[in-house]
Amino acid sequence: MRINRKFATVTVAAASAALMFGGVAQAYTLDQATGTGFVGKGEVQTPFGWNNAKLQANAAGVSFSYDATGTYSAVCTWTTGEGTRGENTHNVSHSTSTSVASAVAYDARVKNQITGFTLKGFGITTTTGTVPVVGGACPGNPGTDGTWTSVEQTGSTGGGLYAHYGALSTLLTPTVPVV
Repeated sequence: MRINRKFATVTVAAASAALMFGGVAQAYTLDQATGTGFVGKGEVQTPFGWNNAKLQANAAGVSFSYDATGTYSAVCTWTTGEGTRGENTHNVSHSTSTSVASAVAYDARVKNQITGFTLKGFGITTTTGTVPVVGGACPGNPGTDGTWTSVEQTGSTGGGLYAHYGALSTLLTPTVPVV
């Protein structure tokens, strides 16, 4: 059996490149200071289970947000009407969701073939919950004048870029620099 060495070399090189860079094609880049970057089409297609035709049909309805939730352990201290000191530890969550403006990106060589989404910057931020501040008022019974005496962040979850389509949402995977 005769093997064409040139063909074999090219095939091995292509397969190696696909293995080495295959995950990067399904990753996004995001400048966390400005909200600009790029999301490849595969990053949206794969979790939503879309083929190219479905992506083409749904692309205009895809939106993005950067979401994060911080959790805090906060101690509220107060004095009752009888002069008794009280103290209670609260677990408090604070969530933020910032919209990220985007535009559908096309391959100029192929009529209307979507390549991904250009991220154009951060938009409006909505929050749920309030981060307690030491010395600030804390919830309690009326007239007890409770204050936060200790606040410690205990964790954070969900920090990342999300793609949304209708009721569907998915956390995207950022590009990891190749070393």
